[in-house]
Amino acid sequence: MTPFEFIILFFSFIYTLALTHLLFAWTRMIRHRRQVTFSWPHFLWMLVALGNLSVNWISMWDFRSEGSLALATIASGFLLVIVNYFVCALVSPDFEGGETYDMKRFHACEGPTYIGAMLALVVVSIAENFFAGADLDVQNWSNENVLVSAFLVPPVLALLIKREWMQLLAPAALLAGAVAYAMIYYPVLLA
Repeated sequence: MTPFEFIILFFSFIYTLALTHLLFAWTRMIRHRRQVTFSWPHFLWMLVALGNLSVNWISMWDFRSEGSLALATIASGFLLVIVNYFVCALVSPDFEGGETYDMKRFHACEGPTYIGAMLALVVVSIAENFFAGADLDVQNWSNENVLVSAFLVPPVLALLIKREWMQLLAPAALLAGAVAYAMIYYPVLLA
């Protein structure tokens, strides 16, 4: 087993748990659809969490050819995986915990928390892209900061401007950015 295989296996468990939060919340919303008060902003932020989880997991492929992985590299990757997990867990309502099915209220109360976690994810991603490009010679990652740096603006604006149009525009922009990111940097996985 290579160092990459060993580490990606562990990271994949965490990514899977994060995805499970999203899928479980969506199934509960579908099951209780008659009681759910739908919220477009919340739904879009859930899609953003899914999109970022997907592209961050795919980006780990770039480490497949590394013969060895330094502890600092593993720790920084672990940080990225943990923040991804928090974004997915925080955007997913826990209906069994007494929360209502009012997603508009959930977004109003919990939105700053999961939007803040998304902002933290972007900051961690920018730092990791920089160091991966500089220290590990994973040039693709340092080049990605051109696009990833633009991802700072939507969550900051969503935290500062509470108007509904901004609560729709910010996650829509991040979702479009995640799709663009995947299409530009990972249109196919090469061996």
